[in-house]
Amino acid sequence: MTHRMLAASFLFLIVIFGVARGRTQENETAQTAATTALPAPVQRILTKDPEYMKLLIPPLGDDFLRTYSKGYREKSAEIEARVADISDENLRSRARSDEWARVLKKDRDRFRNEAEVTFNEAKTLFSQKHRDGLFEVGHVTYDENNNSLAVKTSPTAPIEANFRVAMNGATINQIYDKFHQIASQETDQKAHEYISKAGVGSMCSRNPDWCYNLAKEDIERNLRSERMVVVAQGDLADKKIDRLLLVDYDTEAVLLELDPHLSALNNVAWRFSVGLVLTISTELRSTETQVQPVTAASTEPGPSPNQHMEGTSNGNMGESVSNTPISSNIPPTRIRVPGKVTAATIVAQTKPQYPPQARAGHVQGDVVLHAIIDKEGK
Repeated sequence: MTHRMLAASFLFLIVIFGVARGRTQENETAQTAATTALPAPVQRILTKDPEYMKLLIPPLGDDFLRTYSKGYREKSAEIEARVADISDENLRSRARSDEWARVLKKDRDRFRNEAEVTFNEAKTLFSQKHRDGLFEVGHVTYDENNNSLAVKTSPTAPIEANFRVAMNGATINQIYDKFHQIASQETDQKAHEYISKAGVGSMCSRNPDWCYNLAKEDIERNLRSERMVVVAQGDLADKKIDRLLLVDYDTEAVLLELDPHLSALNNVAWRFSVGLVLTISTELRSTETQVQPVTAASTEPGPSPNQHMEGTSNGNMGESVSNTPISSNIPPTRIRVPGKVTAATIVAQTKPQYPPQARAGHVQGDVVLHAIIDKEGK
């Protein structure tokens, strides 16, 4: 009897110890999971995306064709194969130029058109994939004399917008307090590094606390000017802005909602535009091929012997889609329309605006304008 009681007691202790041990392991697992670092938040400001920068500022000339025209790349590879056996660099370069001079004008137009269409499609796809993204508008400074927040357009912004937001001192101080909470650790570290580099006998070495406070204030002021930016949320393809925010660029933390001031962006100029691109119809090319043998001798000058594809270095936006005269009996050129278009609507007249980016770059000559036209023709 005594033996059975001892055995039962021993078994009871084993069960209790096992349960306690299991609970301890569960607690340790929960604590480990709780202390595991959370993944970094997804960056939403599009300016940080290298793909956005490539689309905002595309390459020029031959680099643009090489990037976006498959036909140009194939022709380039074909020409390089022909001149590959020429060992002398100067002779090879001359032979390459001669080969490009033999390229027909309709092929050159096709390369340019293909590049424009592909580039436009890339911008459209990027816009569709980043509808919830934030695009930078500009950096800010506070004007104490006029109680306003001045926004100056950033070079990487998709729009050109310099405007002011009425703001009193209490509001800007609240913004500064939020930024202080975000950047306090960084400013504290940089201030200590500044004091540690002070030379022996300097003002900071004799008064480290006083110098630390001044350095921290100055560092935080500089960080605010670098990192406090206004961003917008909307649809790049439709040139639509739905939200306006003041954020910390590094952490993307929202410092203030600026939606009531959206009206300041009603008539902004867009640098990142997705518009109409003329495409060369396959039927049009085949018609030209059939008509040419039976027409009278053409008075159109052929390609110049020294005309080379590198002549497009004036910029991809400075090229016309086609300069070949088209007779009235030839079907009209097809138009690729990536977006919303009202059916059976005829646009009689448009008044295009010269792109600000082209004006700033002094682009001249024939310019392809991408336009989004509503059903009223505006």
